[in-house]
Amino acid sequence: MKHVRAIFLKLVATLSLLYVILGIGFGLPFPIVLTLTLFLGIISYLLGDLLLLPRASNLLATISDFALSFIIVWFYLSNLANTSLNLFFVSVLTSIALSAFEFLFHKYMESNVFEQQTERQVSDNLHFQTEASEELYPLEATDKGKDTKE
Repeated sequence: MKHVRAIFLKLVATLSLLYVILGIGFGLPFPIVLTLTLFLGIISYLLGDLLLLPRASNLLATISDFALSFIIVWFYLSNLANTSLNLFFVSVLTSIALSAFEFLFHKYMESNVFEQQTERQVSDNLHFQTEASEELYPLEATDKGKDTKE
């Protein structure tokens, strides 16, 4: 149930961001924005939130979500018939807005969806010990054949 709530939250927020930027700001029709939202939301949830976020930091997952959303938005909009848009500017603006949301969404995922993971927690009891030996200098090749006791 936690994943259903999380993906619903992600899809609603992504739809509202994309509608404001692409629908109102650049005049794209709602079905295109809805299709892009579903495509982008599901792929970024599976790859970024479920696979990468538990194994990496929030910053790394946010950067990868920026790259993923940039590529998907660029590819999706470049295959539309409307080529009057500056695809680079639209993709960067959309990816920045989605990355800002993703940074907050990752915090939500870590606190509400994922279980406490011990491998990501840094242990305070790291005790390191150096190796010690009696020999301060290694034997040279000429000294190996000689008896050291005189």
